[in-house]
Amino acid sequence: MTWINEKRSWLGAFAIVLGLAAALVLATQPETRVHAQGAGKKGQKKGDPKSAAKEDQSPDRDAIKKSVQSFIVAVERGDAKALAAQWTENGEYISDDGTVLRGRDSIEKEYAAQFAKKGSKVKLEVDVDSIRFPSKDTAIEEGYFTAQRGDNPSTTSKYSVLHVREGGKWLMAVVREWPNDGASIRDLDWLIGAWEAKRADAEVHSTYEWWGNKTFIRVHFTIKKKEQTTTGFQMIARDAATGQLRSWAFDVDGSFGEATWEREGKKWVQDSAGVLSDGRTMSATNIITRLDSDAFTFQSVQRSVGGESLPDIPPVRVSRVKSKE
Repeated sequence: MTWINEKRSWLGAFAIVLGLAAALVLATQPETRVHAQGAGKKGQKKGDPKSAAKEDQSPDRDAIKKSVQSFIVAVERGDAKALAAQWTENGEYISDDGTVLRGRDSIEKEYAAQFAKKGSKVKLEVDVDSIRFPSKDTAIEEGYFTAQRGDNPSTTSKYSVLHVREGGKWLMAVVREWPNDGASIRDLDWLIGAWEAKRADAEVHSTYEWWGNKTFIRVHFTIKKKEQTTTGFQMIARDAATGQLRSWAFDVDGSFGEATWEREGKKWVQDSAGVLSDGRTMSATNIITRLDSDAFTFQSVQRSVGGESLPDIPPVRVSRVKSKE
């Protein structure tokens, strides 16, 4: 990438991190949100029985979405009784480690014990992928949830819920969390949006957006300097073979790079490598640290280009670009 040739340039340092370490990740969700997807297929003709069935189910789907919001509120308030009330009397909860709780009373008791622990305040976000109806009075909900307990890093897990209608109300009969088999691309959800870093001699702007069915994050970045503007893009994904998050970056001049990373507490350590347009290779270890919902820092160490060591880069602050709305 052309800016790397300027070894003493702050711009070059920033580009290395953005272009080759592309996983600017830390794992918390500062705000509680519910995302609903999979509301139904488009293109069905009016009067089509399938279309009519979906229309009939819309109030039920809305009721289940509302119960998801109520679940989040109860978790964040630490209200074990309100949580347990969302299960059927003999409902079940199956945790990701295989632990099974049966019955509303047992579920309430376990939640109460968890909420009583010091530092147990939880932030929760639920991303509903789909709600489907095997029968009139049953529904299957699937999605992902991201939870952060206290100051600990957040975790993202897949879940499924079997809902049943009892007395005209939708209740949870079976809730199951699936084991986390490595880092999740959804841990990066907080990055979605626009970011910037400004210095006297340069500006860097980047935009993160979901691509596919939230299986990739696509990033566009622009580095502006008085004498030139450089652009590029990268893709971030989870490698199903290794369970690691990986990124691939491409520059307009033909340079490219890739990175893998591992979480160490609140930080992500990224091992990056690439090839410049002139054929030289480069490598670096990058450390990303989130400060809050609107800022993070990165630093780059153990840097080299063409076999020649470069100075470490101290932490640089990157800020979210707030919407004008």
